[in-house]
Amino acid sequence: MMRELVTAPTSDVLAAEERTISQLTDGARINFRIKEQNDSFYLLFINEKNGHFPIYSRGSYIIKRSLETGKFIQIKIFLNDVDDCYTRIYPMNDRAVMEIVLYGKTIYSDINLPFSFADALTGPFSDVIEATDGMVSWDLIIPDSNYNIYAIKKSMTDEIRRLLPQLHDSDDGAMDADGSYVYIDDLEPQIERGFNCSGFVKWIADGIYWSSTGEYMSIAALKQKNLDERGNRWSVPHEEDRDPYFGLDWTRNIAFTLQNARRSGSGKYRDNDVRWAPWSEYVENVGFPIEDLKLLMYYLAVNNPSDIYLASVNIPWGTRPVLRQHVHTAVLFPVLGEETGFQDIIMERNRESDADALSGRYPGAHVHLVRLRLDSGYHLPDLEEIQGIGNENFFRR
Repeated sequence: MMRELVTAPTSDVLAAEERTISQLTDGARINFRIKEQNDSFYLLFINEKNGHFPIYSRGSYIIKRSLETGKFIQIKIFLNDVDDCYTRIYPMNDRAVMEIVLYGKTIYSDINLPFSFADALTGPFSDVIEATDGMVSWDLIIPDSNYNIYAIKKSMTDEIRRLLPQLHDSDDGAMDADGSYVYIDDLEPQIERGFNCSGFVKWIADGIYWSSTGEYMSIAALKQKNLDERGNRWSVPHEEDRDPYFGLDWTRNIAFTLQNARRSGSGKYRDNDVRWAPWSEYVENVGFPIEDLKLLMYYLAVNNPSDIYLASVNIPWGTRPVLRQHVHTAVLFPVLGEETGFQDIIMERNRESDADALSGRYPGAHVHLVRLRLDSGYHLPDLEEIQGIGNENFFRR
């Protein structure tokens, strides 16, 4: 409908008035306007979303031209209703070239398109997808999702949110298998009756374990050091005084315990590790760069919609020697929603955050992930400690 204006001389484009247009195909509303900035001007075609026209709404086109010469510089097309997911198309001689940025990371670059930049300007984006189908994983970038498969995960996050105000903080605090609040180090009764990051992770995982077994996990079992599976000659002498792999052992032991409960003891210690993802590199016993966490969570949301993940954040730590220390644990709930889009929900030490917040607190860190399956549902442990230990009291909880 606006093909002539898109390619018109600079003076004609700059004189164009803002307007809202309805698509001929489905009636969807598009806001068109012009914006000048520095030495360029932009033609904005913005898709409506929930009655508003955010620039980064999915499918919006921003065409950039030189203010001095009028030449076309690029087309930017937003992909996932956020400002850090987009495709850029550039003119290149008589053809066009494309790059794709997903959650701030360039995942494809220098993809040659088999048609001209002029065709890309006004042709449907489906032409771009069809032309690059063998080179680009469009099923990951623009997934065709059944949002109902995230229902249990969303229900669990809602339940955790409801209970967060009731949770108390306690250094080294956790709930043991009998529902009593203890300190992880010596299993002595707690004063604060609360959780640290490890205790909080266990509380959530116990909700899944209970649904499979009618029990909660033993802290003593989760503290077991897997010396044959991780570590090195520098870390072994410091297993007691620095405990560098505590977070890794804790999260792996939780996943291992839950898996064995479901499979009658047939699992192995590292079976549940997330060891591969596109666009990021896994390091054994270390995980992925934390700067890639949001992109990684998006990939996991698309590919493994029913799983949640236990994270162990680790950084180089200390002196003489410098060791990789697993210093923090958290639970990841990557979900997709029809209205909300992708959500990188992270629950950690009695509060909710996200990937940007976590990576902002631990710049340069890595994060190791293990998966927990939610196929049997969940029942989060009651926060009121029952006095008197025994099966009769315990199984009423």
